[in-house]
Amino acid sequence: MTGEILHGYVWEGLFRAAKKPKEGGMMMKRGWFVLFVAVAFTAISAAPSSAFNQPPLNLGLTDILDGGVPGVGTFFTEYVQAYKSDEFKDKDGNDIPGLADIGVLLSMNQLVHVYKHKLLGAHIGVDVLLPVVSISGNGIPTNPGLLGDLTAGPFLQWLDTKLLGRPIVQRFEFDVTFPVGQYDKKYALNPGSNLWVFEPYYAFTWFLTPKLSTSWRIHYTYSTKNDDVSPSPFNGFSTEVTPGQVFHFNYSFEYEFLKGFRGAIAGYYLKQLTNDEGSSGDIQDSKEQVFAFGPAIHYFFSDKFSAGFKTQWESSTENRTQGNRTTLRFTYLF
Repeated sequence: MTGEILHGYVWEGLFRAAKKPKEGGMMMKRGWFVLFVAVAFTAISAAPSSAFNQPPLNLGLTDILDGGVPGVGTFFTEYVQAYKSDEFKDKDGNDIPGLADIGVLLSMNQLVHVYKHKLLGAHIGVDVLLPVVSISGNGIPTNPGLLGDLTAGPFLQWLDTKLLGRPIVQRFEFDVTFPVGQYDKKYALNPGSNLWVFEPYYAFTWFLTPKLSTSWRIHYTYSTKNDDVSPSPFNGFSTEVTPGQVFHFNYSFEYEFLKGFRGAIAGYYLKQLTNDEGSSGDIQDSKEQVFAFGPAIHYFFSDKFSAGFKTQWESSTENRTQGNRTTLRFTYLF
């Protein structure tokens, strides 16, 4: 990519969007952690965090320059994320006393291929993610298994579009999470979630100037029924639970301080729109919410390899754990 955006170290898609600054022109996923009282894992997202009944979701796993891709071809991204919480919040955001600390260490393995072929002016691509996760609960029954649920989906990647005269790279993807991870209802914390997840998302990076940009990834999440859960206060003492539908997004405001180096304020927001459903109907007051923010950095060592680091603190939490998550990310274009 050209020097105006990341001074020779930005991926092809971003390069093409920003290579002409004189004319005004100038990535996944799922973070994980599930405290599900029968389901846990970090979404692929996240040792990302999900709480009482939600499956793993991408909460803050992706942010800086997320709307673009390294280029046409195959690339691999490794996310290493640690999530730590010693606070559990109720429906009003108040502490629930007596619950143990939770820790999650996630290795999210993502393989992406972007084809030369186009549809509607966008490159066609496919995305596959497989999490390996270690969960500790300090007294909470925890599944010793490591394998989480597989996520895969097709996408369309636009590299040459503009918004209000400024370059914008954008992507639409439809992901499906397959319940292949290790799960056993006798454990309160599990690497797998024992349900299907369908999740479309739209991601973009908009270059406000050659150095200043903002990136967003906006998700809508629909989960199927988990029909093998242990009754608990968190699921209305049901033997089956369908998590409510969720709207959530990751955000980032980025600036290139040095050649190849971007710093940012980044985070995420989650809002559950419908109550969870149990054996006897809606589980009242089960909607989850969380907001997070923190510093992030990303450096492009070459046109094929980049790395990032960030840490984010949660607040405004309802019906979830509240804590901190720290993430390392490495991307290599073959």
